[in-house]
Amino acid sequence: MNELTINCSLKSPQAKKSKVVINVDNNLKQELIYKYMVGCNGIWDTLKDFTGEEKVEWIPEKDGKYILMVQAKKIDGNKSFDYISKMDYIIGKSEEKLISGIYIDNNELELGDKLHVTVETNKFPLLFRYWIRIEDEWEMIKDYSADNTLSWVVKSQGKGEILVECKNIDSQNDFDDFQSVEFQVHPLKSVVITDFRCLTSDLLEDSELIFQVNSDHDDGRTVLYKFFKIDSEGAAQCVQDYSTKRIAGYVEKKSGEYRLLCLAKDIYSMSEFDDRAVLNFKVKKYDKIYIKNFTTDMNYPQLCGVKITLKAEIIGGREVLYRYVIEGDCSEDSGYTTCDSYVWESRQPGKYKLILMVKDKSFHGNYEAIEYLDYIIDEKSREPVNIEGVILNKDKSILKGETVKAKVNASGGVDLKYGFLIRKDGIQFKNIDYSSDNLVEFIPDESGRYELETRVRDRYSDREYDCHSIISLEVLDYIPAVIDYLLYPAREHFLVGDEIVINSITQNTRNVVIKYVLNINGHKVEETDFVPQKIYAFVPKYSGTYKVDIFAKNIKSKREFDCKRKVCVEVNEALPVTNTRITCDNLKFNCSVPVTFTVHSEGGKDVVYEFYILEKGDWNLVQGYSRKNYYTFIPFNKSEYKILVLCKSQYSKAAYEDYDILSFRAE
Repeated sequence: MNELTINCSLKSPQAKKSKVVINVDNNLKQELIYKYMVGCNGIWDTLKDFTGEEKVEWIPEKDGKYILMVQAKKIDGNKSFDYISKMDYIIGKSEEKLISGIYIDNNELELGDKLHVTVETNKFPLLFRYWIRIEDEWEMIKDYSADNTLSWVVKSQGKGEILVECKNIDSQNDFDDFQSVEFQVHPLKSVVITDFRCLTSDLLEDSELIFQVNSDHDDGRTVLYKFFKIDSEGAAQCVQDYSTKRIAGYVEKKSGEYRLLCLAKDIYSMSEFDDRAVLNFKVKKYDKIYIKNFTTDMNYPQLCGVKITLKAEIIGGREVLYRYVIEGDCSEDSGYTTCDSYVWESRQPGKYKLILMVKDKSFHGNYEAIEYLDYIIDEKSREPVNIEGVILNKDKSILKGETVKAKVNASGGVDLKYGFLIRKDGIQFKNIDYSSDNLVEFIPDESGRYELETRVRDRYSDREYDCHSIISLEVLDYIPAVIDYLLYPAREHFLVGDEIVINSITQNTRNVVIKYVLNINGHKVEETDFVPQKIYAFVPKYSGTYKVDIFAKNIKSKREFDCKRKVCVEVNEALPVTNTRITCDNLKFNCSVPVTFTVHSEGGKDVVYEFYILEKGDWNLVQGYSRKNYYTFIPFNKSEYKILVLCKSQYSKAAYEDYDILSFRAE
């Protein structure tokens, strides 16, 4: 054997004053010196410093739970010690066997499990005291009481031991009998963060940013996650405290560079965290600004005095500003404005350059994007051609296969002709040549983005068109589901056992299916498939926050959902405690005479009460929360007194729900 072991001449337990010889068995085939130590309740005494002797005599002076330790080192070694060996030893022998057995529900546990201990005895009644050995110290976890059972959460890994001391009720001894049982606590598998990402595609100011973390851990374990936002100056803010939610979201109010720190831990872990990960991200004020289109409603050349509308179509930005500059013989400058169009009435013929500049309101430069158009104005000769409007038969979403009809109203000229161009996703697929017919219709057979360009010119015009108009149309395979209203009982208090019915009012009801996800106190407890039913009902069985996420989609939709709404209600075990009042069985209050105060209240469930007394200017807690709704008090001085009672439902997390104060004077 290649080890160092120790044993004693007398087996544990022994009575105090016993002569115990501690022996060392050196199986290491090395020349060693030894240091002998005895520990009790965290205090260590040295019996003999490093010596070559392989035994030492120990005479304990008092009862207790001891740890015997021998340190050994090589004679020529540089370390404080090279080997160590320990053993437990109990001083204090029982005169009577009271404990017949100690039973634990499981001697192989994982960190954070509960250990349940039951003590069986040979007589009744008895008192019991419980100790647990943690590393090299015995710690009392429950003082003497009549309880022969104990539940304890194991908080450290390795070999553990529970010691039960027992004595008769009238015994003056520290204990009359004792017995111990060992158990093993296994470490948890480390929680490792395997993925940490942002689910939001555009990270913008004042928009919700959503992050998701994934981790590797033992199946069946509960893992908690905590998220901190850290700005560029290192200031940290908690976004989500420890919870089982792997997805965290918040609205960032200020652009800049940030980091998100995620801490992950097993719910029973003794560490502050088991793993952590950091995600760097940048929040922009807005999406970059692009000029998609800069057009005029009339093609050039045009005549003097004609009102020409300049139209801008922009992508990006948050609060976009537009500036229109006309450069030529008669220049104009609109200055920056919020209007995406500008009406220019030409006053002088010539060649002009039309300039569009755009920027966000927060941008301090001259512009972020710029676009140019050339334009020609002729001498005024006849009334200009102008499109007054294009009327569509569809004012909402358009489904593929439906007929789209458009009617053009135009004015000016001598004999107006109308032409139409239809484009899909920017590619022309239909051209209707000029005619006197101002009506057009077509049937889109595929979904996508369409443009209907209407061109109008005078019969005698030499130009391709005198004015034009472009209308964008979105053609869909189906009409996305929309939840207009959620109807549910408008009540101040929802109680356990009340049926809660949610009615979803949707558009295009027959083609809409809905999925319901019920969460209670942040935990998902029910999730339906997509069903045609528009009514969802549930009966809460216990108090808490009930949230129903409602996902709606068209039956033809290939997306996860088209529309999402939610309902959140608080469910209470009972109505709040109200109308609390203190009554007394005495009309007069005399010194040294007991007086009993009784509390009456309404509402609540399993109501508990806590009493305070104001005496000599100080409030003192005299009875902690319990079901006992009365308190007996003896005033010993002639003085003014006040009694305060706080009350609440037993399982309420609030400090109290109602209270009452009664003042009295003792004579």
